[in-house]
Amino acid sequence: NHVALDIAGALPPVDLPVKIALYRVLQEALSNGYRHAGVDHHEVRVRARDGWVELEVVDHGRGFDPPPLEGPGATERQEHIGLRGMRERVHLVGGQLQVLSRPGHGTRVIVKAPAREAT
Repeated sequence: NHVALDIAGALPPVDLPVKIALYRVLQEALSNGYRHAGVDHHEVRVRARDGWVELEVVDHGRGFDPPPLEGPGATERQEHIGLRGMRERVHLVGGQLQVLSRPGHGTRVIVKAPAREAT
């Protein structure tokens, strides 16, 4: 499995729970791409923007129709346990999660998590 990592510039400090959430989301996104999309190449981008750390994991696999992760129609289905886990981890640290995909067009997982304020 090949992962192309792009870290754009210096990253601000983040609290340990944010680091763990980012790590676990990255782990799940890479695992999902390998297991479900049949890819062995991912692109991972990390950057700071406007008080947030942004993590983006991209594959060019088979893609899928992602279920809603927010709002009253948010998925609670058993087969979406990995996506739900990512959602919950990100929400616990005050972050945001997007999963963008469609059949035949790969998948993009985007996480925004708060950076620690400068003291």
